[in-house]
Amino acid sequence: MNRRKLLIAASAVTAGAYTAAIYWPRRWRYIVIHHSAGNYGTIEFLQKVHRQRQKNDPIDAIPYHYVIGNGNGLGLGEIASDFRVRYHLWGMHVSANNFDRNFRGIGICLIGNYEIDTVPPAQLQALVTLTKQLMEKYAITVDNISGHGLTPNERTKCPGKHFPMQAFKRALISRSERNLGLISTPLKAFSGVAPP
Repeated sequence: MNRRKLLIAASAVTAGAYTAAIYWPRRWRYIVIHHSAGNYGTIEFLQKVHRQRQKNDPIDAIPYHYVIGNGNGLGLGEIASDFRVRYHLWGMHVSANNFDRNFRGIGICLIGNYEIDTVPPAQLQALVTLTKQLMEKYAITVDNISGHGLTPNERTKCPGKHFPMQAFKRALISRSERNLGLISTPLKAFSGVAPP
């Protein structure tokens, strides 16, 4: 290979790497809300469950980008994540029918079964606060936020019939969650990784 071709090839690789570095963390367009459907949850526990259920995922991480505790495992309103957030990795939080929602969607999981129980106010407040931060950082509109079961081509009840989706979306466009009567307790500080 002559010098000119080598220089062109090296320039193309450098430009591609630079473009990917700019695009990769800014590709987020969706936020998908989930519930764990179980009453206990920690990062380690969710990693174990993910390894059992999705053996083909090459990333040994939780399938979601963020998890919000219910006080059983993680603290009530505690926001945690693993390296999927740090490295802006795609999620595994919806089915293979929705590659785009896994690749360009941030998955947030509430620990608890909200098909049976109601969402604790502190957990919901943490979700509203985190979601607003992500919306602002990545210019995600409220129209691009959905529950797992309301995502096109998904067949699930997640995040459960007791998840207050309409009140949640109203809180996202409101300047103050407290004005809606949605939130009654203060937000617990982040214990995991802050939004990417």
